[in-house]
Amino acid sequence: MQNWIAVASANHVALGRAQGFAQAGHGKPGPLRRLQPDDLIAYYSPTEI
Repeated sequence: MQNWIAVASANHVALGRAQGFAQAGHGKPGPLRRLQPDDLIAYYSPTEI
């Protein structure tokens, strides 16, 4: 199990949570492909528009 920190807007985090997916990296799939089923993601959202 690994822990990950992703930086994303609060709106993107809320949309992903509501629809059951994670998003980060402006649509680049590489980093998210490294995730494993037991990994945890913590999001940092510096601003909300």
